[in-house]
Amino acid sequence: MSVRRTLATCIALAVPYAACLAQTSYTSATYFDDRPYITPFGAYVNPDSDRRADDGWGAGLAIGKPISPYWNIELRGMYEELDTSLLAADAKWKNWSGTLDAQWFFLGRQGWDKARSIQPYLVGGVGYIEDKVSTPGGSFSKGSFIANAGVGFVWPFASWGRLTADARYRYDDNSNRRVFLADGHYDDWIFSVGLQIPFGAAPMVAAAPPPPAPAPAMAPPPPPPTRNITVQGDGTFQFDKAVLTAEGRNRIDAAMRDLSAQNFRARQISVVGYTDPLGSTEYNQRLSVARANAVRDHMVRAGVPAGVIQTEGRGESDLKITEAECRSQGARSRSALIACLQPNRRVEIRAVGEMAPQ
Repeated sequence: MSVRRTLATCIALAVPYAACLAQTSYTSATYFDDRPYITPFGAYVNPDSDRRADDGWGAGLAIGKPISPYWNIELRGMYEELDTSLLAADAKWKNWSGTLDAQWFFLGRQGWDKARSIQPYLVGGVGYIEDKVSTPGGSFSKGSFIANAGVGFVWPFASWGRLTADARYRYDDNSNRRVFLADGHYDDWIFSVGLQIPFGAAPMVAAAPPPPAPAPAMAPPPPPPTRNITVQGDGTFQFDKAVLTAEGRNRIDAAMRDLSAQNFRARQISVVGYTDPLGSTEYNQRLSVARANAVRDHMVRAGVPAGVIQTEGRGESDLKITEAECRSQGARSRSALIACLQPNRRVEIRAVGEMAPQ
């Protein structure tokens, strides 16, 4: 649903404007209500003492147009009536004036965050006033130049209306000084309050485009090919030794030939030595490291780069069969126990690499 249609739906359902905004999408930084408007207003007039008049009241109408987030141009007409003793005891000032004003909203008005906030401005303008004194014996009038300057604010309390108020100093040139018995110009103060009514529907910016769809997740690359080889300690090392036998060297060479026949190219090789649980833990740890290093040294002599081989000893951990299990199977003598524990005495080789092109 578009932003404009969503707002129209809210209005039709009498949803409060603020709540409606919460349901719509918009680009908040670009919003600006630039509709032309009219402003009927009432005024309180504090006249110059040379007018010899009491404070009075006035009314008027302004027609304006915002031209940017910072500026309004406005035509303003006003009628005012003041009791005066000038020229006669029960005379009245009945003045008509019109000005062309510029309002400067020095804090700006752009963005939804300011759509319902008070918007202060400075105002200044020039125009014309028909100063007229009406007495029982007749009326006397003369047109004069006027200028005004002041400060005010606009409060957009709804999309259809805004409260506005300002205070202005008005300079009246008083070109008919002889008739009005004044030597100079008039300095008047005018305080006004009005209801600003804009024309047309409130402007709505286009809805923000949806964020781009996330790129499809890339499937993780397949793990590199891995080969695991277990070289049994029986026949590879003498019992309680870390020197490869001829049989042990042949077993390792055969494993390397098998990898080569599979077109497997090793990039990283891990050699891990193990022992049986006979003996102390510290001793078995040293023995397992020595056996792993013996396998590594033979592989290097066979042409495997030393930089791709890592060795580790894990001693009597990860047992394939325990001493208690061997004894339960009838291994009572030491020789029988050594034979039963043989699966623990091993070297495991794990090669990670790639398949060479055919």
